[in-house]
Parts: sequence; structure tokens; C-alpha cells
Amino acid sequence: MRGYVLILVLLTTPSDAVVLTVYPHVVMAGYSVRITCRVPRHAANRTVAWGFENWTSTARQLNGLDAPVTWQSTWAHVPCAPGRAFCAVERADGQHTYRTSSLLVAGCEGGGR
Repeated sequence: MRGYVLILVLLTTPSDAVVLTVYPHVVMAGYSVRITCRVPRHAANRTVAWGFENWTSTARQLNGLDAPVTWQSTWAHVPCAPGRAFCAVERADGQHTYRTSSLLVAGCEGGGR
């Protein structure tokens, strides 16, 4: 079934779109989560940043058409309120692309970590 969903996503996503993937979508507090940003090559691409709005992030410089397409990080020890996952791309002309995805963190009801 996952193969069909992946094919559907690939068929419905424009090839020039920034794509954000969070895995898993639901995690227990203190466990790990992986964020993947797919950034199509473009001569004007300058930076990519990804992470969580209220917790942590990382950024890398892009070298236009020579930059890698896939950027990925795995973060351990996810806190109770990391915020939305994000992927942001900035181009030389000042254009910004910002994608977000929710992450449900379970196990925080009793005061969390």
C-alpha cells in the first residue's frame, strides 16, 4: 500500500516544488524523528533550512544547479512541543518558499519531559 501512496504523491507533486516529509508523523516524547526536504535544482537557490519551529533547525548554503536535491536530518529526544516541522528555501532574488507539516508528540499529558 505504501508504494501506491508514494506513486500518487510523485504523480501529483510538480517537479519544481519543494517537498517536506516528516517520519514518523506521530512520535512519543523523547524518541527520534526524521525530516527530509527535497529542493529541486535552480540556479537562483541560495539557502535551505529545515527543522522544528519551536525547537531546533539547521541550514545549508545551496550552490544553485550544483546543489544536492535531498536534505535530511534525524533528531533524537523530541520534546513535547517542538512546533511544526518546516523546510524553507531562499533564492538570490529574495523569493522564499516555506513548507510546514505537523508532528504529533504523545506521552506529554503528565507534564512531559
